[in-house]
Amino acid sequence: MFLLNVSFLANFQEIVGNISEKILQGSNLIFGSVSIFLKVFEKHLFKKIQKHEKQKTLIESQINSIQNMVSKALSNNEISEGEFEKILFETEKYRKKVETFISVDEVNLDFDKMLLK
Repeated sequence: MFLLNVSFLANFQEIVGNISEKILQGSNLIFGSVSIFLKVFEKHLFKKIQKHEKQKTLIESQINSIQNMVSKALSNNEISEGEFEKILFETEKYRKKVETFISVDEVNLDFDKMLLK
């Protein structure tokens, strides 16, 4: 009788061990898959962030260029036709760059705010 209980207990432990092993293997597979997906997503997101940072820097330099031209034109309280044309040209370049990011209405608001600084 004691021998029967010991063999039953050994078989029961083996069954429970196999079940828990399968559960752990399944969870490792799920967590591993999620980890791989998140790493790929992170790389993709990081590339987008770098691209937008580079474009943001280019647009900010364009804004600074326009501000400098306006300040220079206003420093002598007179704007020549050449300066005016150059400012309009640079402004149009700025608007085209920004339109790739946001809608035209927001561009108009941002540009107006930038000039009023």
